Amino acid sequence: MDAMTLVRERIVSADYTGAKLRNYINHEFRDLFMIRADTITAMRQKRVLVNGQGVLDSYQLVDGDRVRVEVNVAHAIESRLHSLDVELKYSEPGLAILLKAPGVIWPDVEWAAPALLMLADLPDNHGARLEDGRVVPWFAVNEVEKGVRSLVIVAATEELRDSVVRNIANGRASFGIYALCHGNVPQSNIDGFDGDVNIPDAEVFQKWCLYNHLPVDIFNHVSAKVDSVVKSSSSGHISAVRATVSHATSPNLVLRRFMFTLGYPIAGSQNYTRLLPNHKDKGALLAYVSIDMPSLAYSGQQVSVTVDVPPKLLAVCEREERFYDKRQLRAQSEIDELGPISNSPSLGNELSSSASDTSASDVTLTGDRPAAYVTGFKQFCGYKFRVTPDTLIPRPSTETLVDAAVEILRNTGTRAMTRVLDLGTGSGCILLSLLLAMPDARGVGVDISEPALAVARTNSQLHGLEDRSTMLHGSFEGFTTDTTVLAEGPFDFITCNPPYISLGKAARMQNTVGHEPSLALVAGDGGYQAYRAIHASLTINHAVLAPGGCIGFEIGKDMERGVRRIFEDWKEVGTFKDSQGFLRVIVFQRT
Repeated sequence: MDAMTLVRERIVSADYTGAKLRNYINHEFRDLFMIRADTITAMRQKRVLVNGQGVLDSYQLVDGDRVRVEVNVAHAIESRLHSLDVELKYSEPGLAILLKAPGVIWPDVEWAAPALLMLADLPDNHGARLEDGRVVPWFAVNEVEKGVRSLVIVAATEELRDSVVRNIANGRASFGIYALCHGNVPQSNIDGFDGDVNIPDAEVFQKWCLYNHLPVDIFNHVSAKVDSVVKSSSSGHISAVRATVSHATSPNLVLRRFMFTLGYPIAGSQNYTRLLPNHKDKGALLAYVSIDMPSLAYSGQQVSVTVDVPPKLLAVCEREERFYDKRQLRAQSEIDELGPISNSPSLGNELSSSASDTSASDVTLTGDRPAAYVTGFKQFCGYKFRVTPDTLIPRPSTETLVDAAVEILRNTGTRAMTRVLDLGTGSGCILLSLLLAMPDARGVGVDISEPALAVARTNSQLHGLEDRSTMLHGSFEGFTTDTTVLAEGPFDFITCNPPYISLGKAARMQNTVGHEPSLALVAGDGGYQAYRAIHASLTINHAVLAPGGCIGFEIGKDMERGVRRIFEDWKEVGTFKDSQGFLRVIVFQRT
């Protein structure tokens, strides 16, 4: 475009008295100086004057000051475009197709199209023009979502925009989209989908179509092919799908709902998507890769624009597969370390281990099922414990609770026979590890789940602790009034690894913890439900604890303040961090 100098003047109002000149320029002349560096350069070049004089950018304005700025329009346009990640892919008189990156919003696209055309120095700028030194924005035709990499059709006038919209509505234009979906998408499910039959809540769907200016048979105008499938630790599988959508100016929305209806939602954080861990703020993991439409300027010609799949989407697939492989290696290593498993007490038919030469390494790890549930065993505190899907899989971080209890009991214990109560005992690994560390101790494990108690009793046999451990059915709400529990006390220490994952967090972690019993993991009241129930029970009868007795809890990350508020009437006697440096255990003493 030809060089053009634009001059503007403003009289400073009383509202800006005391304001620094650079801040005034950045606010009042924002369309001319897109970045602070442009403002500073203009001042150095004496293209910003106050009352006809060059001043420092820190000059403090007063009411009535006359501010004059002079700017090269081409430079101002180039500067703003430099801050936008947009690329011109096609143009003809009155029409352009842009490729925009995530983060670029609708007004930026409508401004960038004519700006790029003017800098391209095309005949008559293909209809792009300036007005009072400003680029006159065009009109975006298809949706422009901030979080999505998009090809956008932009028209110079409303009439041209409406012409493109009619072509789209008539099926003469289509959009190609590459999307990452949760699950191993069967091609047969896509091919066999009937948009006239397979729609649940058809009446609601029709209203949705009308609201979004879509034909009610819009799903019949979606075609898709599974491009590739990779394994994923967080989602089982991730399928890359190439789709074509016509009859819609919002093809992204249509494809999201189409895949959601199929049961394989696109990964993302928008409507009709499902979060993929480590990619929570990425909008939707999809991208426009093609547009096909008739030319408006050249009768009978077809416009086809194709772009590559973004490397970032391919990188997501590579990362998911790499994480999956690492998880498999860790799980297989865990299996191999278990060694022989045939000499363990039997627990039904859940794991066949009767042959004398069976070892954990003979067990095949498949799918996303945890290794501990495949082998039926898990190492904890240096010992092997039986686990089933009825019990939580012991974590290394929970060993901190055992260490804390042993340390406090050895430092404060006075009775010949130390007594320990484990609430929510599950597999019994906490209680039994503590008893193995303290030969003079006796313990009781309480759990609401009978199947879990069966596993705990098996582990007690496995480690020869039947004479020093008792497993009882009970609850957080009733253990202090349960006569069978009270008969074993009073207790010197209560251990508890309660469920503390909130309902909202559990929904986001479903692929991570979905195999384990929710009863042992998930709690209401933001994750504090079990802590409150136990505190209420102890308030009813704290004599379940011996004088000076303690209760130690495992807590989740950043939960210490909430737990301290619940037990504010108890004395805090210790906190313990896990091997990763997180505060994992907090201990209170009966006062």
